[in-house]
Amino acid sequence: MANYLFNGGIVINNLYPVNKVEIIQASLPTKIVLPLQQFGGQTKPCVSVGDYVLAGQVVASPKGGFGVSIHASISGVVLSIDKQTTVHQSELKSECITIESDGKDKWIDRKNDHVDFLHYSTEVLIETIQKSGIVGLGGAGFPTHVKIGKVVDCHTLIINGTECEPGVMCDDALMQFHPREIIRGVEILLHICGAKRVIIAIEDDKQAAYQALSMFNHNDKISINQIPTKYTSGAEKLLIKALLDVEIPSGGFAVDKGIICQNIATAKAVFDAVINHRPLVSRIVTVTGDGVKPNNFEVRLGASFKHLVSIVSPNNQAHNYRIGGMMMGVDVTDINIPISKTTSAIFVNNQVLKPVVQECIRCGQCSEVCPVRLLPQQLYWHAKSENIKDALNYNLLDCIECACCDYVCPSHIPLVSYFSFAKALNKQQTHEQNRINIARERFEFREYRLERNKLERAQMMTDKKKTLKEKMAKEQSQKQKIAEAMQRVQQAKDKK
Repeated sequence: MANYLFNGGIVINNLYPVNKVEIIQASLPTKIVLPLQQFGGQTKPCVSVGDYVLAGQVVASPKGGFGVSIHASISGVVLSIDKQTTVHQSELKSECITIESDGKDKWIDRKNDHVDFLHYSTEVLIETIQKSGIVGLGGAGFPTHVKIGKVVDCHTLIINGTECEPGVMCDDALMQFHPREIIRGVEILLHICGAKRVIIAIEDDKQAAYQALSMFNHNDKISINQIPTKYTSGAEKLLIKALLDVEIPSGGFAVDKGIICQNIATAKAVFDAVINHRPLVSRIVTVTGDGVKPNNFEVRLGASFKHLVSIVSPNNQAHNYRIGGMMMGVDVTDINIPISKTTSAIFVNNQVLKPVVQECIRCGQCSEVCPVRLLPQQLYWHAKSENIKDALNYNLLDCIECACCDYVCPSHIPLVSYFSFAKALNKQQTHEQNRINIARERFEFREYRLERNKLERAQMMTDKKKTLKEKMAKEQSQKQKIAEAMQRVQQAKDKK
């Protein structure tokens, strides 16, 4: 195995190991809530309250070419289209479609043909992926059709199966139980991108998944590379650096270098959409923590956290809930919020007292573990004092919020929270400055327009006076000529 390493990062042992990785089919929820807001923007409902819908039916369509369709994950009746609490750090409310299940799980009619995807054009495959509602399932939720449709001269397709967050095992389970579908989905993405090669990256602690994928991989263009189990190996830029020794510059994107990264679960979803004509209506979610018996569940999108947590029979203690991961996840208090396409894991932990935050002792450990070579200590001082300009000079926007610095900080300072706040403040200040600039430009243009109109009116009056004088002079000249002519006529008469 090659020595695929990157700067910084930390090795974190899984605190919630399992003897056997499984996938359990979660029971049908009695109700689902589907948020209309997604990475590509707001979607427009194409159903009304009281409508009966089938599983797999489109209930909301994107307003532009960037978004993807949203499908009903169960059959039932549309209860409401209103604002509800969704997954967000601030627990903000957004427009949602609520569907009550009829318990029958009736599906829309789907195609039964199994035409080889090689017979389809790239445009048709990309459109199928968009209409099937597929986004990046690793956590970002970026629309898949956009990423694979706009790349130019793609030479490498990277399939991310690292799952570096300790405790999360949904992708591991997917690779063990659906290796054939994943490899086939990778081949579809390869056909669309036109890449010269594919690298499936998988951590070296997932030997069962590695063996399963290797067994079904018979494509010379696809290689399966094992990398050291180290957090945060799954970050896109770090993974590219480790695999290809290619550095994506600050503010740059992988596609600019002819590289596309997709999650392993996204490849499986592409297979389902293109081969089985099944839209994205469910996903594998890891439920773990010291408050439950960890396991993986395939659950319908829109089901509540409460529905899924109840299946694992949590203990009777008070719990803290976290979505996504113990490092980069988001704490939530309302477990009635819905599971979305980017929900990879739910952590259910017994409530414990949080450590007391102390003053920074300038130990420098945060700088040692930062995978993107930042100076978290300096960023912390600037973020704390809301000195955003200096924070930006220390490359605040390059922070991937991996929380490695939080993990090693002996003073228990929530560094990432400060960085996240500073980014939000910078965004707010930038928006406010843009608003001020627009207002100033409008004012300056108004002043310019008024001054221009004033000058134009003055010029118009000058031209008008000049024209009037010329006209009066002309008329006076005419009158003079007429008077002279009449005088000559009168003189002629007098001579007679």
